[in-house]
Amino acid sequence: MSAPRAKDEMRDNLPAPSTPEGELFHYTPAEAAYYLPFSPRKLREMAYLWEIPHVNNGNRVWFSGLNIRAITAQFTREPFIAPKPVKTAA
Repeated sequence: MSAPRAKDEMRDNLPAPSTPEGELFHYTPAEAAYYLPFSPRKLREMAYLWEIPHVNNGNRVWFSGLNIRAITAQFTREPFIAPKPVKTAA
């Protein structure tokens, strides 16, 4: 597989980030956006501001499968479960 020519061009047969092949595979922002709830432009902006983990190879932003999984965990919010009140003996 070769690197895409255009910024938002997608390559064929990409490994999923959760597979062993995808953990160290480098995805473009457009390819990473397929797995994340952000646009390619937003991913690039967040990477330039060092808000999310990414790979900076030659002044280009890439995302490894491990980066994509870390970003998913970073923005995952668990539901709040209020603690039950403790009854005291009166």
